[in-house]
Amino acid sequence: MGDSRTTGSKRPDDKKKKASRSPRNTLLYIGSVVILILVVVTFVGVPAVGGIAQPSGSIVFGRYGGEDIAYRPGNFFARQYEMIAQSLRDSAGDLELELQLRLAWRQAFNRTVMRTALLQQADRSNVRVSEARVDELIAQDPRFQTNGRFDRTAFSSISNQERFSLRNFHQESEAFNLFVDDVLYGSVSPEGEGRFVASMAGPERSFDIVRFPFDAFPQDQVQAYARENSELFTELNLSVVTLASREEAERIRAQAQEPGNPFAELARTYSRDLYGDQGGEIGRIWGYEVQQELLNPDDLERLTTLPAGSLSELVETTSGWSFFLAEDDPQPFDASREETIREARSYMQSFEQGRIQDFVRREAETFRDATDVENITAAAETAGYSVHETPYFPINYGNQQLFTRVNIPDIPDIQDATFRESFFVTAFSLEENQISQPVMLQRSAILLVLRDEREVDAESTEFLRSYYDSIRAQFQSDEIEFAYIDEDRLEDNFLPAFNRYVLGQR
Repeated sequence: MGDSRTTGSKRPDDKKKKASRSPRNTLLYIGSVVILILVVVTFVGVPAVGGIAQPSGSIVFGRYGGEDIAYRPGNFFARQYEMIAQSLRDSAGDLELELQLRLAWRQAFNRTVMRTALLQQADRSNVRVSEARVDELIAQDPRFQTNGRFDRTAFSSISNQERFSLRNFHQESEAFNLFVDDVLYGSVSPEGEGRFVASMAGPERSFDIVRFPFDAFPQDQVQAYARENSELFTELNLSVVTLASREEAERIRAQAQEPGNPFAELARTYSRDLYGDQGGEIGRIWGYEVQQELLNPDDLERLTTLPAGSLSELVETTSGWSFFLAEDDPQPFDASREETIREARSYMQSFEQGRIQDFVRREAETFRDATDVENITAAAETAGYSVHETPYFPINYGNQQLFTRVNIPDIPDIQDATFRESFFVTAFSLEENQISQPVMLQRSAILLVLRDEREVDAESTEFLRSYYDSIRAQFQSDEIEFAYIDEDRLEDNFLPAFNRYVLGQR
């Protein structure tokens, strides 16, 4: 069972302005180019994990492509764990220790899965690292440096097993870095592609927008809908018992009718839904909330007429077969109760939005047909609607960070518009002295009037063209996980391994 006015300034007559963007803002593009965090490797020592009961001090948390995702002192998993754990110790505050442990181990596991998947792809792509390059990387290790030079004595002091692990670690890390670098930066886009993307930064337009919110749907229409569907807004106080089969439910319902079998005890003993532990008590609930759980919506009528102390017949629900006990008489829909009307409006906004959309669209069309562009602000004020002046923005489908983003704080559902082709088609085909057709958003309808149009300055477009390859690499890094990790190749045993070998639970 489920629980359930401001106006903008008038249109300006001044000349069109040239767009500008501060050179300092271009640094935001560079700073936003994110390289995979997996290439960050720490050489902080890893403490031994107590209670490890697997060979060679390793814990296997799963497999990817047939390869163990395992913790071993000094390997990538271990280094990532230590780095993440240290970060959590420094910033987690009052976070309980077990949660810190779980977060650190899980993130280290996820990073190791990603690294393993990319290394396997690198191997299939014949990425190879020379022994000379591995020697160079070991020589750069701070542990083997004295006065800026490689110290053979320090290197000789570690065991043969440690040297083998170190070489293997550097070989894998370098192969990983080479592959990621190649994926992110190995291909250079054609010059024309960069110019084309840069050209998408403009032209930019600004608008006056008249907004018709769904909240303006008339109260009398909400009341009329609620009267027509009064059982949905009848308030009930129910308890329930739910069983897996009809036969079992009939048997327990028969027991509930016998003296000396309290409903609450039967619920605690037999009920399989989430109310069993509280004696079946649902509490006060609206009729529509009950209906959402009924496989036959017509069964609601039986429950909304059930007198206090009575048991319902069996009804099939999303949880099984249920019967209900009416703790109180139903409280029928009352149009004079503000709480009920608020509930009905909320229900309509969720489940009857088509009615509201049709009404709001008609209101916007009527306003548009009766209004002159030059008098739109005064007309909106008279009708009780708001007019909003937008900043300049281009055709930026999906609000990509490459271009000026569509951001109008006074219109909270404008973000939804940026994923609607109809919004940009309407906005950028609009001519001067026109009022657009209504554009439907998530919570409102809007009318647009063109205020101004301007071209983007050459400095901004040249920046986009010059840094297009770096910007493209960012998007590739965001998508690399989806491109290279195949869930069918992943065997994730993290939870049982963590509980057994880290927490010591059996």
